[in-house]
Amino acid sequence: MAARPMYKCFGVLLVISLGLFFGLFFGLNYPEIVKHGWPLTRCTILSSEIATRYCCETSCQTGTCQTAPSGSPGCSGLVSSIDNGYSPTMCAANSSACPTQVGSVCDGGYDCCATCCSTCESCTSSCSNGSCTQSCTSYQCNCYCCSSTNDLYCTLSCPICYDVDLEVKYASRDGVSHNVSYTQDFKKDVNKADSFFGGHTTNSTSFCYYNPKDETQILFNVNFTPWKWAIFALFGALPTFVALSLFAYFLLIRPAWNLIRLGYGDMLDAAKEGAKKPVRMAKALGSRLKGKKKEAEGGDEDGEVVKSEPEMDRPPPAYKPRDLQDAGP
Repeated sequence: MAARPMYKCFGVLLVISLGLFFGLFFGLNYPEIVKHGWPLTRCTILSSEIATRYCCETSCQTGTCQTAPSGSPGCSGLVSSIDNGYSPTMCAANSSACPTQVGSVCDGGYDCCATCCSTCESCTSSCSNGSCTQSCTSYQCNCYCCSSTNDLYCTLSCPICYDVDLEVKYASRDGVSHNVSYTQDFKKDVNKADSFFGGHTTNSTSFCYYNPKDETQILFNVNFTPWKWAIFALFGALPTFVALSLFAYFLLIRPAWNLIRLGYGDMLDAAKEGAKKPVRMAKALGSRLKGKKKEAEGGDEDGEVVKSEPEMDRPPPAYKPRDLQDAGP
């Protein structure tokens, strides 16, 4: 009866591990595998430039639950207005075109700063051989927000992010020429943006890959991302391998081994019985031959010679004349 819950646990473990396996594989790795198979071609850079933009972000006092001053502008609207309405290039050319809200305080809205919970207890009982034991564990329950603010104190910062915009010309496998636009976002890493821009200057050529299903999409790098495969191996492949190994051992290998052991034991017993039968048959046959030999020599089955008593002399039969024999009485 205890085997069924164990099999259920193995089944649940297998289902969870397979879910992680396929979820991570198709979510992280499969798109890279597809892009890795895109056709290779040569791209000619028609034009290239580094584009800058503001990518504003907020830093909020979530741990202290500090409230923003009354009348502070909302953070989300402030971020959107600066990202879409200001340009670092124009700001560099004219200081009056720079956003003045950078470094100011904004209202982050509602935030739960602390959670309070009750302590609950769960107990289980187990009985064996007429005696029962009880074990209890405590856990948090009935949680609720016990400290919050409707106007979270946040500070606005607007660093510069970098994009490299390219106009590219390439020929597909069928010889058709395509002019496409390509943009790569480097976020706040200006060094990577400068390095990529230096390798893709105007009128230069470099290898690139295009999507055969949508020839407006190109990539200059289709290498696999190591951290994605590391996550897949650690949280997808390894749990699946362990679950399949346990499942195979307890449901296939162990029962098969038990059957093999039982069959091997029966074979040994049969072999032992088969080895004893010829010995017994040989002994019986030897005994019979010995008995017959003794009988032929004039002995009994126990090997003792039976002495035959001499026949006593008997009188010869009375003589009748032939004539009397023929005449009858």
